[in-house]
Amino acid sequence: MRRPLAPLAAILVLASQTAGFGQDKPLGFAPKSRADQARAEARAMLVPTPERARGWLRALTEEPHVAGTPADYKTALMVRDNLREWGWQADLAEYEVLLNYPVAGSVKLEIIGANYRALKTTEDVHLGDKDSASADAFPAFHGYGVSGDVSGQVVYANYGRPEDFKALEKLGIEVKGKLVLTRYGGLFRGLKVRNAQQRGAKGVLIFSDPADDGYAQGDVYPNGPFRPASAIQRGSVQFLSLGPGDPSTPNGASVKGAKRLPLDVFNGFPCARTSEFLGLQSDIDKSPIRAHYLPDGAVAAWEKSTGIVRNDYFAAIPSLPISYESAKPILEALAGPNVPAGWQGGLPLAYHVGPGPAEVHMAITMDYKIRPIWNVIATLKGSAEPDRWVMVGNHRDAWTYGAVDPSSGTAATLETCRALGEAVKTGWKPRRTLMYASWDAEEYGLVGSTEWAEEHAAELDQKAVLMLNVDSAVSGPELSMEGVPSLRDLILGAAGEVMDVRSGKTLKQVWLDKQRAAWAASTPVDLINFPKYEPKLGALGSGSDYTAFLDHLGIPCADVGFGGRYGVYHSIYDNFYWMEKFGDPEFLTHATSARLYTLIAMRAAGSEIAPLTFAPYAKAIADEVEDLRRIVARKAMAVDRPTLAFDGLPSLLEAVAAFKSRAEALDAATLKLADRDGVHPATYARVNDLLTKVERSFLLPAGLPGRPFFKHSVYAPGLTTGYAPWPLPGVRQAILEDDPKLLASQLPALVERLKAVAEAIKAATDAAL
Repeated sequence: MRRPLAPLAAILVLASQTAGFGQDKPLGFAPKSRADQARAEARAMLVPTPERARGWLRALTEEPHVAGTPADYKTALMVRDNLREWGWQADLAEYEVLLNYPVAGSVKLEIIGANYRALKTTEDVHLGDKDSASADAFPAFHGYGVSGDVSGQVVYANYGRPEDFKALEKLGIEVKGKLVLTRYGGLFRGLKVRNAQQRGAKGVLIFSDPADDGYAQGDVYPNGPFRPASAIQRGSVQFLSLGPGDPSTPNGASVKGAKRLPLDVFNGFPCARTSEFLGLQSDIDKSPIRAHYLPDGAVAAWEKSTGIVRNDYFAAIPSLPISYESAKPILEALAGPNVPAGWQGGLPLAYHVGPGPAEVHMAITMDYKIRPIWNVIATLKGSAEPDRWVMVGNHRDAWTYGAVDPSSGTAATLETCRALGEAVKTGWKPRRTLMYASWDAEEYGLVGSTEWAEEHAAELDQKAVLMLNVDSAVSGPELSMEGVPSLRDLILGAAGEVMDVRSGKTLKQVWLDKQRAAWAASTPVDLINFPKYEPKLGALGSGSDYTAFLDHLGIPCADVGFGGRYGVYHSIYDNFYWMEKFGDPEFLTHATSARLYTLIAMRAAGSEIAPLTFAPYAKAIADEVEDLRRIVARKAMAVDRPTLAFDGLPSLLEAVAAFKSRAEALDAATLKLADRDGVHPATYARVNDLLTKVERSFLLPAGLPGRPFFKHSVYAPGLTTGYAPWPLPGVRQAILEDDPKLLASQLPALVERLKAVAEAIKAATDAAL
């Protein structure tokens, strides 16, 4: 039974009482400005309401709106026009990008031979949910997947991780020339295709196993929140850990006339060379367009500089997402040994690795075109530092309706923008410019945000203070906060003043209680050192729109949302019915998230001193170094693994210690400066310039090995994970790959960056004193 909830009026009063610096002294505010800021925050906190959030979500989920479609364009206009009504300067930023849609009627999946059986590639209709039936929803397909028509025996490869394929090799199972069946989870789906492709597979089928998000977790839709038998998880199979964005323009933004890689690097659409016309129609003007290709020499130079062969950078074999209803008969047809430990899923049969006597035929034809997409970029101009940007971003496109992903984020951030606009109208003056970005084509590979970031890279380097990223704002009531450590205190401070109306505690307290309990359960008892819990934001990997800003440009980023029992990810059932029945029936969490985002944005834009603290960064890096030391120690104990000497550890520890000392000094200096009234505006300007440049100093000029887009020396997605982070990525890669040569280059590079950051911190400290 759901706990009774307070009436809305009481909730709003409670929300207004929590604002106003009731928990901790606000970061970066001078004494004379605190009272006015507190009053402005209290008023702004009253603006977001569950009813308005519900209305936004209903409007956003009226129809499927895949990137580049007319329905997607309608949502862009809706967002733009409402922002203008609330006082924002808002415009569309259009890009011309490569996108694929499945050709109608081309998707086929069947078991062939004596036991022929056609398998479904669409989802079942539920009569109580009008949105479960839509002629506008695409069937099973993968973004940036390729056309193909292949048949063969099937091998089951668990999650499709490198270690899973190694386990198959130990069993003597050949993948080459086979179709690979793998389940979702463990790593980004595109890397499952890449791992199979590298081993000679003909094609890949990826299914959602009921053990992971189906009936093994609880009741399934329409009776519960988890994945039903016919649900399909669409998604992109771009090789995300090598680089996001439009894969045809790896060297810059997809503006009109952009230079593109030759189209013959993509399987599944017509071969075209440098001097030829592209034999496809453009959705931009409905006429043939001339392909602007990189000359062959430039392509070769790109391959040489990146270490990436074009056919290894993009999918070269077809893939399909399928339901566990369609996966079950394939698994039943597999022979071979029983699966290794940990590979058994939730279907009611014993899983075998295959291959088997049965063969599977899969086919799909992709319609690749250069299509327009539409970011919405909006600003509220700052009063004192208009050339410094505090950014809030959320993507808008969805594989189907996207009630959770991403429309809950759009609904919540629209309420945030309405609150910020109302705050300005009632007298609040942000020192810095607030920027809201509604990104497009995120689902294909963070395309809209990456192309915009690439086009505006120089301006962002000069102006961006931080970015608050919102993706799926609400799939349940559990607060999740990830971000660079310099944003920890800003975010926790805001969370300390927003009430969780279900528990009666602040969001900060609820989050700390959960994090502290998890830390205590995982931390060994040390009767000598008595380890002390210190709150830490989760590390950022990739899979959302902060990627280009943090990993490529060195802009501090955070990703904040509320999670829960969410099993319909990227299916047609991620719709308004699901949200109203299971995700957030009262839309209280949508309103709560909007209040949290509003406070974070108001404090980041309103404080005299940019609210960045660096002692938490030093602690986080020290923890990651210790984690790497433990990995090396475990490897040394494994009899079947080579031992890799961590010879550079003393120099790394020394650099971390110097970083820590200077970070603590900077935090003390900015705290002292913020406690003074009458500081000259030029001092604020100088200090803030230097504070916002600290994160940039983490960037490696040449980027990470084999993936130059990723330049951050502390945070990056794992090369073999795509989503999950690899903190200290260059050194971590060397250790995980047992590569002493790589370690010998990456460890000094990391030490050099930490020293550069320490120098940047010292410069900011000197300016603040």
